[in-house]
Amino acid sequence: MTLDDLEAKIKEAPKPAGLEQTADTLVFGEGDANANVLIIGEAPGEQEDQTGRPFVGRAGQLLDQILASVNMHRDEIYITNIVKYRPP
Repeated sequence: MTLDDLEAKIKEAPKPAGLEQTADTLVFGEGDANANVLIIGEAPGEQEDQTGRPFVGRAGQLLDQILASVNMHRDEIYITNIVKYRPP
């Protein structure tokens, strides 16, 4: 099973109980699925829920700066969260 297959299965499943009020969008992950670097966050925030992309808020801006400081870009790593929907 690929990451795309897994994402599709999660999208087909009902949203976990209790998240109906806070989560609009599945925030699965993005980047190079074969990367040597994996960044795992705790859970999506408001901006991530709005865009469906991980680490796009303040933490994501800091991550981009850190990556740039070591000559890396988001496309070279895989970024995801343990929790795939914005928690309350």
